[in-house]
Amino acid sequence: MKILWFTNTPSLYKKNEKGYNGGGWIESLENIITKENDIELAVGFFHADTNFKKKKGKTTYYPIPLYNTIVKKLKRYFFYNNDKNEVNYYLKVINDFKPDIIHVFGSEQSFGLLSLYTKIPVVIHVQGILNPYLNAYYAPGSNMLDLIKQNLFKPLKIFNLIRGMSIFKFNAQREAIILKNCKYYMGRTEWDKNVTSLYAPESRYFYCSEVLRDSFYDAKAWQQKKRTKLILVSTISKTSYKGFDLIIKTAKILQELNKTDFEWNVFGIKEYNEWEAKLGIKCSNVNVFLKGVADSSTLVKNIQESDIFIHPSYIDNSPNSLCEAQVIGIPVISTNVGGITSLIKNEETGLLIPANDPYTLAARIIEIKNNKLKAIKIGDNARSKAKLRHDKEIILNDLLDAYKQIKNAKITNKNI
Repeated sequence: MKILWFTNTPSLYKKNEKGYNGGGWIESLENIITKENDIELAVGFFHADTNFKKKKGKTTYYPIPLYNTIVKKLKRYFFYNNDKNEVNYYLKVINDFKPDIIHVFGSEQSFGLLSLYTKIPVVIHVQGILNPYLNAYYAPGSNMLDLIKQNLFKPLKIFNLIRGMSIFKFNAQREAIILKNCKYYMGRTEWDKNVTSLYAPESRYFYCSEVLRDSFYDAKAWQQKKRTKLILVSTISKTSYKGFDLIIKTAKILQELNKTDFEWNVFGIKEYNEWEAKLGIKCSNVNVFLKGVADSSTLVKNIQESDIFIHPSYIDNSPNSLCEAQVIGIPVISTNVGGITSLIKNEETGLLIPANDPYTLAARIIEIKNNKLKAIKIGDNARSKAKLRHDKEIILNDLLDAYKQIKNAKITNKNI
């Protein structure tokens, strides 16, 4: 069976080119699927290389060099609606590889428009979904005007902020078209299943979890530490809806109301001056330390050395950072948003709190700190469930089964 992926990353095309926090799950998936003799895989992705295609190992790679010069980049910067040119290039790739199935990772790029231009079945592997994210884009109490005020004498920064939101809205509008016209979906939470069914009631949905990075599969299980100082850890990106404000608000409460001796290490962010200015809370004054992007081995080590993993987002589908923490077995506290309830059963495999509730989050942190048996139980339960959920063999079987059903047009829904 010939499968053509369209992805937001080069996957294993150039192993030294790493994405956010040191890698991604798509390359992990490629590692296991290329071991199947019955699968011939190709991967298309935006890249500066001008080779139309290049075979490496068992995979055929199609770099898409539409924006590999300064002139092209500038044109894209000012005129970001390039869907027609992009789709035409995708069709060249399709005509060359002649796949049985086109597998699109994510709905935020123009790749998903292919379902309108080819009779080859297209399946979208849901990652985040832009329209619900747009609904929760700004954290409570914040908006674009805040960002403009904070950068009042930085016209280029203001222009980029406005442009960025304009692009996000444009992509969300295009995504609505994609979701309404796609017949097949893969996903991993009840939330993404529900959202896709709203857009495309007649579509077919397949459950398929994510392969994590090898460092997390190989990691030793978390063990409780004997110390008085509490170490908290989070991994988020610098986006308003990821909940950085909740971190520093909660840290201030812990410091002022509970007098807890703690430190909170945040990976993925180097600085977030905008939120510090808006809330009047300096990270350094509330024991929050911004560590920037880290590779997987660094993350594993820091999670193992911490006491609680906190996920503060206002919207999410199934964040890999949370799943990775669960695989290690550290107790996790998360906001109850999006697809999180497919990952955490409250009081059993983690603790759920309302979004934008720093007081409840602070109380739950203290609860886990003081109840060591509960911390161990929640961490152990989560590790068992997560290792099964992210078992490579199960994921591979789910993926191959979906491919076979799509190819044979004998589709059956699979409940999560």
